[in-house]
Amino acid sequence: MKTLRNLLSLLLAVVLGSGIVYAQPLHLARTDVREKVRASRMLAAGLDRTYDTTVKALTPAPKGYKATYIAHYGRHGSRYAYTAKTYTLPLDMLREGAATGNLTEYGEKLLGQLEAFWKDGQYKVGDLTPAGWKQHAWIAANMVKSFPDAFKAGSRVEACSSTSVRSIMSMSSCCASIAREAPKADVYAHSGTLDIQATRPNMGKNPFAYTGPKLVFPFEESSEAYFLRKFPQYQDVLGRLFKDPSVCLGGRSAYDAFFYIYMLVAGMNSIPPEERMDLDPLLTDEEYAILWETDNYERFREYYPYKTTCCSIVDDMVAKADERLASGGTGADLRFGHDHVLMSLLMVMDINGAGLIAPTPEEQAYFFQTTDSPMATNIQLVFYTPKCKKRGGETLVKLLLNGEEATFNLISSQWPYYKWSDLKAYLHQRTHLFAKHN
Repeated sequence: MKTLRNLLSLLLAVVLGSGIVYAQPLHLARTDVREKVRASRMLAAGLDRTYDTTVKALTPAPKGYKATYIAHYGRHGSRYAYTAKTYTLPLDMLREGAATGNLTEYGEKLLGQLEAFWKDGQYKVGDLTPAGWKQHAWIAANMVKSFPDAFKAGSRVEACSSTSVRSIMSMSSCCASIAREAPKADVYAHSGTLDIQATRPNMGKNPFAYTGPKLVFPFEESSEAYFLRKFPQYQDVLGRLFKDPSVCLGGRSAYDAFFYIYMLVAGMNSIPPEERMDLDPLLTDEEYAILWETDNYERFREYYPYKTTCCSIVDDMVAKADERLASGGTGADLRFGHDHVLMSLLMVMDINGAGLIAPTPEEQAYFFQTTDSPMATNIQLVFYTPKCKKRGGETLVKLLLNGEEATFNLISSQWPYYKWSDLKAYLHQRTHLFAKHN
């Protein structure tokens, strides 16, 4: 399988205008994505699916090497919806329907559930849930178990987070777990403005933000037009809540309403079980899959321009890795932030083909998929150094996405391992496609 992967990469190698030789991973096009999403309501939740804590099988370390350092970027864990409108827009529509006698039996039931949920939920918007805390504790414990030499006595683990409370809490859970599992490692966490380039560089008030060439979105079709084309039967869904669905929007656009309805349904995965609402009857598997696709297109449009500012995270990873390798130290540098940053990193670094631009909006879903960024998503660059320094040997790097071995758009004769010198040059060239470095 590994030989076939590299052979395909070699056969499909192309030279781009920048002069970089890439192994275009067209074999990574996931053309069965719609079938998989239709078959799994968890995958259909996209950005709101919860983290899979199944331990993935990893290729053993190369002979004579051990994992000594990890460069990491992680999304916060499971949370309540990041915007109150996820709850208030459907709630307002149901309240209006109740006032005019326009609710079905299920609409009345959901109104009662949403009213009860909102009584306390209005104070929890954006907060990390218990599931989110547990996700990062598990990820940290699995890192220590998988790469013990990176967390041995004398190792230094430094973590930074965006100023979002859910990100800080996720970082806290991760660091606490590492401290429990590797008590002889030195663990330090912080969050502040000087961390912004490593955590959330696309914030509007970032004084250090990279600039770059204007990134023109590759498709003319708007997100609303895409929604209406893919989901003209949206009134079928509204008809389960309202006796006359033609009047229930109350001047709202169908696209806006379903943007939040989709997040309401998908977000139930992260909510404590005792607080969840019964939303399964609202969407069929087919409808849920279509809404995933329309949301996927919107997120691609939204995150596409973030590639420029998010290049600073890649630079931070490279610089800190070089510093750690030069010192001979072991440990990890952990960064915590958000899905829009992590998905931008997948595009910048071209992980599993996420950096490719398809010929049509429909085909873009073969490469850019929000299912790649569940709650607590993490990218790990695991650095392997020779056990015997006297014998020499080049540092090797393995890429993990959510604990699973992943692929850069770069030829490697020994995948899943890349030579650090090759990977560093690749990452340098990738960021220079999108950013002017400060």
